Amino acid sequence: MKLNSPTSPSRIKGQTPLPFAQIAVLMGVRLAEPIAYTVIFPFVNQMVEELGVTDNPDRVGFYSGLVESVFAFVQFFTVYHWAILSDKVGRKPVILFGLVGVVISGSLFGLANSFWMMIFFRCLSGALNGNVAVVRAAIGDVTDSSNSTEAFAMYGMTWTVGAIIGNALGGSLSHPYERFPEWFGSFEIFRIHPYLLPCLVTATTTTLGILFCLLFYKESLPSLANSSSSNYGHNRKGSLSFLRQFSSNKSHKRNMSTSSVISDTETLIGDDHSSMNLLSKLPRGEDGLEPEVMAPTQKKDFGFWQLMSIKPVRIMAVTAFLNSFVQGAWNAAALLFFFDRNNGLAMSTPAIGGAFAINGLVTILVQLILLKRIKKWLGITLGFKVLSFGWIFVWLLLPPLRTILLNTETPISTTSEGHLVFGEIRKWPITIFINLYLCFCTIVNMTGSLLMVLINTCSPNKNSLGAINGIMIAVGCMAKVTGPSLISALFAYSMDTQFMDGKAWWIFMVIMSIINFIITLLVKHDDPSDSNDLNEQDEVALSLLEDHREEEEDDYDQEVTPVDDRRQPYNTGKKESSS
Repeated sequence: MKLNSPTSPSRIKGQTPLPFAQIAVLMGVRLAEPIAYTVIFPFVNQMVEELGVTDNPDRVGFYSGLVESVFAFVQFFTVYHWAILSDKVGRKPVILFGLVGVVISGSLFGLANSFWMMIFFRCLSGALNGNVAVVRAAIGDVTDSSNSTEAFAMYGMTWTVGAIIGNALGGSLSHPYERFPEWFGSFEIFRIHPYLLPCLVTATTTTLGILFCLLFYKESLPSLANSSSSNYGHNRKGSLSFLRQFSSNKSHKRNMSTSSVISDTETLIGDDHSSMNLLSKLPRGEDGLEPEVMAPTQKKDFGFWQLMSIKPVRIMAVTAFLNSFVQGAWNAAALLFFFDRNNGLAMSTPAIGGAFAINGLVTILVQLILLKRIKKWLGITLGFKVLSFGWIFVWLLLPPLRTILLNTETPISTTSEGHLVFGEIRKWPITIFINLYLCFCTIVNMTGSLLMVLINTCSPNKNSLGAINGIMIAVGCMAKVTGPSLISALFAYSMDTQFMDGKAWWIFMVIMSIINFIITLLVKHDDPSDSNDLNEQDEVALSLLEDHREEEEDDYDQEVTPVDDRRQPYNTGKKESSS
């Protein structure tokens, strides 16, 4: 292969600049959901109590937990259908409808005057909003293998920012009639519905997101996007079948098998149904190839069972479930363990809030700085496996925090059952270890961002990104319902009965995190530099293409010049004779 040939690896190395205009709109859209989702968290317990749902204060947490979890439960049944719809009618209309659903359901929640109304409006919010999958698919539309990690890092960071805003709104704007009489004392509705204001403010921010999307978001679904939006990464008309065709013709002259080349240029996960990685490196024409040389998977719409028949999709679905299960269970168990005064760390509510607030800021920095370096050092798949292995240590390190507490602080009293009770003032050793532990958890938690990249790579084509993300989000929703519920029940049972010395919940999650890591081993390794460079097999394939052009130049009136994944303008013109 010629050093300066169009197919030379030097022409293909590099990273595609992110389409910041499109990404900014998508992040604005994404921001609406975590705000709407978390705005109720600061006041939901008090709301349940004030509505008289139960006379037993110990049962308030149970009912508020139901209100919080039904969102994900209902979304499990609906998100896939919204994602499929976005593959057919486009991303933009589905995103807009989802935002409208957030506005309506969020506003109505503030008007709820019974427990069942709270449940209904929370279910309505989960049913109408499938944007979490659609936005992921849209990010896949406008990015490629070289820059998707950065885009999904922003995606993860947006959730953190939205959660901070949502919690702040819910905590500061509830009961405005009593707390801010000079501003809201004349509005009787805020006395009758003390939690309406934070819900209305959330609806207002979501309305701004609707206008932002309506005015500035360009449709990115490959089958619907026009030529002006082709620079956003959905124009993937080079295909594996094109390589098969010219390689097959070549075999008559060189007596070599195409299959050996094809088998070495398969996808990240290793299944012949997906050609995303190779497609990003093969030649393509701006005006498109002839229909007979287009890959069938680039045109075909895949249904649920067709997608689930693809081995990488099945592996990714199991991986997504276990990752979300372990992550969701940790979110619940950590709060319980930090708060528990008898067998945990006996932290006060403000101390827990402060620790997790600091952790939220650390999350933003980690997503922006460390995630890109993990991709560079290890690659997406290996990085995901290494961080998944870290979940084992996240769970193993919880009891040692209790040991550090016992060795560094003196209990102020003892309960009738003999349990030690500590004061509110934390000494520096346990404080340092808690914050170091949370920082480690934040790093490990980047598995979520890497998983989003891997999910898009297992899609058989760009037009199926919505369906793929819908399946994975639905699976994740079910895991986020079952994980926290199961670990909370097991935690309570372990502490009440002292089963396995009160550590049954911990042993169970260590085992689950080990199983989670084992499943990740089924995902085939990618090359650490696969996002920027050609691997050896790709060079062989592209070398075949170059040789074929040189020998068959008389059969072509025009040459389609291969370009890299940076989507540079396509060069066409008469091929010059080699000197």
